[in-house]
Amino acid sequence: MSQPRLRLENCRFENGVWKVDAEQAKHLVKVRRCCNGSVVEGLLDGEKIELRLENCGTGEICAVELSRTKEKKAAREIHLLLALLKNDQFDEALRFAAETGVSEIHLLVCERSVPKITDRLGGKMKRWNKILAEATKQSGAAAPPVLHEPVPFEKFDFPAVCAEKYAALLAENTQPLAQIAFGKKTALAIGPEGDWSPEETRRLLAEGFVPVSLGNRILRASTAVAVGCGWLGNAKY
Repeated sequence: MSQPRLRLENCRFENGVWKVDAEQAKHLVKVRRCCNGSVVEGLLDGEKIELRLENCGTGEICAVELSRTKEKKAAREIHLLLALLKNDQFDEALRFAAETGVSEIHLLVCERSVPKITDRLGGKMKRWNKILAEATKQSGAAAPPVLHEPVPFEKFDFPAVCAEKYAALLAENTQPLAQIAFGKKTALAIGPEGDWSPEETRRLLAEGFVPVSLGNRILRASTAVAVGCGWLGNAKY
């Protein structure tokens, strides 16, 4: 079983001691069976912090720092351009992005996106960021990806992302992702279910995206995120 982990953004730091928030404290005790003296890993702002749990005597769980180390910088900075997807697909895609080491996620509202931008975007962003934070706890990443608010495809500033750009396309004349030598900063665009529209495909190619394939089979969008970003995160220069 993996070491218990918690994110420290919602914990209070008082007098050199972390006060664990109620939600994570309940998970540590009820699910991970942690107790007084258990050693866990805290994750905060790119750092991994070894902690020893203690009873505060007030019904709260405290955590005392034992050591603190910076997470090793990723070999490649990955920007994921992701079309909005249906809820279950989108949640999975976010988890896979966090687990495979994506640096930033840029959300696109595409012609075939389901759903479109709706009201309550603030609440949705909060929920999506929580999914990313939970995924980093599971995978042991010290910081979740930066999540940018959805932008309509036609209004997105593609040149501002980075120079090296690839787009997964269901089309002929694509280059297998496994045959490409990548640089240190790379963008990968994953479209909605049903692929990019013809106009979106033309725009991506005009913006300098290299068309790539992720294998011989047609993948769900969330699976494409796992395959594409997983490969980028581990491919050599």
